[in-house]
Amino acid sequence: MRVYQEVDALRTMNIDPIHYLVCRRMLAIAFALPMLVVFSILVGWFGGATVADLNNHMAIPFQEFFSDLRDIVRTQGRGQRVFKSFCFALIIGAVSCHQGLATIGGPRGIGVR
Repeated sequence: MRVYQEVDALRTMNIDPIHYLVCRRMLAIAFALPMLVVFSILVGWFGGATVADLNNHMAIPFQEFFSDLRDIVRTQGRGQRVFKSFCFALIIGAVSCHQGLATIGGPRGIGVR
């Protein structure tokens, strides 16, 4: 947005670009990335249970798969994964917003950065 003077237009209208652009994007990624991690963990568990149940060499039923999974995977480990994804989300958002606001030079400047 900086390349096409949209950030300058926000400042002209007395709108803080940090609050209007950066805070919303940081909030969005801080919420979306941990939700994506939780979703991917659940898909992995259900995919593993499906393969274990349908594979004739394993023949592990759903209930047995999830009872063994509950014994192996600790609750603390799941919380740590979600917290780590939250921290990565903040880092990704901060670096992305910084690079976006620091880009200058038109379309060529976007390619250079």
